[in-house]
Amino acid sequence: MNAPEDPPLPRMGSAVTSACRGFIVLDDDTPSTVYRERRIYFCLPSCLKAFQDDPKTSCMAGDPLLELKG
Repeated sequence: MNAPEDPPLPRMGSAVTSACRGFIVLDDDTPSTVYRERRIYFCLPSCLKAFQDDPKTSCMAGDPLLELKG
């Protein structure tokens, strides 16, 4: 069985929605991670770290993605 692939990235320079529901322009330094087969973008590296430490107390607190069973 093959490992699942990361979701595809949007093109560099395109606007994406960040974890806190803002809009950021994607570049090579945009912090992101894959969570439950969805790529999540963050405004700052510190926001990504907060999410990695505890998603439920990060800027995504209350996001339906975190409430999914799995």
